[in-house]
Amino acid sequence: MNKNHLCVIPARSGSKGIPFKNIQKICGKPLIEYSINAAKESKLINRIIVSTDSKQIADIAKKLGAETPFMRPKKISGDFATQYDVAEHAVKFLLDHESYLPDTITILQPTTPIRTSKIIDKSITLLNKTKSTSVLSVSDVKDHPNIIFHEKNKYLKPFDRNFEKHSTRQSRTQLYAPTGSIYTFGYKTLKKYNSIYGPKIKALKIKEQEFNIDIDTIYDLFISEMTVLHWNKFKEKFNLKNNF
Repeated sequence: MNKNHLCVIPARSGSKGIPFKNIQKICGKPLIEYSINAAKESKLINRIIVSTDSKQIADIAKKLGAETPFMRPKKISGDFATQYDVAEHAVKFLLDHESYLPDTITILQPTTPIRTSKIIDKSITLLNKTKSTSVLSVSDVKDHPNIIFHEKNKYLKPFDRNFEKHSTRQSRTQLYAPTGSIYTFGYKTLKKYNSIYGPKIKALKIKEQEFNIDIDTIYDLFISEMTVLHWNKFKEKFNLKNNF
């Protein structure tokens, strides 16, 4: 039986760091285009919704082949709106107005523009095969909290009391940080736990650095554009290959 695999792309207009960040361009394409294209190339995603409070962004999204069946309410378009708020609103709207019920929901943030459709499909497959409540794209933590300092009384102090004990990498617990690229979860997770995570979160481990670029600053935009333009050719020098 065919399943409803919904993709939700959150793209509000507000951004303190970069105005209209979600439609800033990389290599002549707005950020949101990269996420829409990846979703369109997915073999499993069969519906793409852009959740936005901006008519300008909605018009761009529709031209790129995504749906914008609603304008996101102001109360969930501010700085403190969560991924859960966006997903819950989108799913409730589709259920109330179309009787449409997704089996899975995948959130793709435009601010993590470099990803492949294979990553998206793997997250959905992993969710279904493992019976987890959600799948989250993660990468190894580079700056481990065990060896971080904080400032106290004008001097640096180890954040971890056992700083010396954890001075070697082998002595530290392996930690993972969300990349911002993929959030996949079941409709049942959303309803049962009022969360996009639930208690059984499966890690989709992303080693490739280009898939972990999360744009917050103008410099991040620059890094993203240089990556799109040059990274694949540069990798050939070292025979590097992607897992995805």
